[in-house]
Amino acid sequence: MEFGEGTKLIVTSEKTLQGDISPKPTIFLPSIAEINHHKAGTYLCLLEKFFPDVINVYWKKKDDNKILESQQGTTVRTNDTYMKFSWLTVSGKAMNKEHRCIVEHEKNIKEDDQEILFPPIKKASTTYVKNENASTTYVKNENDVFQQQLTNTYAYYTYLLLLVKSAIHLAIVAFCLIRRTAVCDNGKTS
Repeated sequence: MEFGEGTKLIVTSEKTLQGDISPKPTIFLPSIAEINHHKAGTYLCLLEKFFPDVINVYWKKKDDNKILESQQGTTVRTNDTYMKFSWLTVSGKAMNKEHRCIVEHEKNIKEDDQEILFPPIKKASTTYVKNENASTTYVKNENDVFQQQLTNTYAYYTYLLLLVKSAIHLAIVAFCLIRRTAVCDNGKTS
């Protein structure tokens, strides 16, 4: 076989092409510390579990068609699919405006560009809802961002504490079982 310059051949298993292989977005909003310290905020859009790897991601203000300057990571293969992330840093008056992350991919639902709407940074919340009938993800303003971050931090440390407690409990039980075997059998095994 001969291919022209720039042609790429990807060999996959049948299971890769089954099901929904459009990009699945996960959004990350700026932290309170970043906003307060740098007087700017960074929106991050992580796109996962898509195939093939050809994807175009760009950012615009909600009511504007001008493409904004943003950053992108490289497209990375994960098992049989791909992932990519893109981020936009805004400051000044732009922090009061909504922004869109627009994703062009051949497997998008309804073959439209997928738009992920990010709220103004000063009103940002970490909760988002995906409209199942459309290819748009909307961010809802629900709780105070600081309260949400505290809740997530507490949950993380609670989980970590429970994990450490379980590890210590396992070590104590294992020590007792080994010591019991040594004491009861005088060190002899049957």
